[in-house]
This record gives sequence, C-alpha cells and structure tokens, in this order.
Amino acid sequence: MKTNGNDKALESYKIFPFIAWGITLGFAFFVYTIAMDLKDTAQQLGAQADALEQKAKTPAGEITDFDSKTDSE
Repeated sequence: MKTNGNDKALESYKIFPFIAWGITLGFAFFVYTIAMDLKDTAQQLGAQADALEQKAKTPAGEITDFDSKTDSE
C-alpha cells in the first residue's frame, strides 16, 4: 500500500482539541437555535388554532360580518 508520507493521525495534531471543541460547541448552538425557533413556531400555531377554534364555535346567528378578516388587516 502506497502512502503519501502524511501518516499522522488527526488526533496527534496540537490544534485538534480546539477544532473538535469548536465544532461541538457550534453544533450545540445550531441545535439550540433550531429548538428555540421550533418552540416559537409551535406557540404561534397553538394561538392560531385557538383563534380558529373560537371562530368555529361562534353560533351562526351571531355572525354579522361574513367577510374574511385576518390579523394583518
């Protein structure tokens, strides 16, 4: 088997622990931000579902405006 003369293991480099910890911490921060975004999205969807459920429970006789209204209007 031919080698290129660079047979050192990756772990033998002095900078390896710093790079490994940097990647580990970077990945942990990435997962944290995704989890927080997911939490915010779940809360927004829950609020939207509650609003839609409230609208669905409105008796037909109490509806006076049949135009669709959104929160952005």
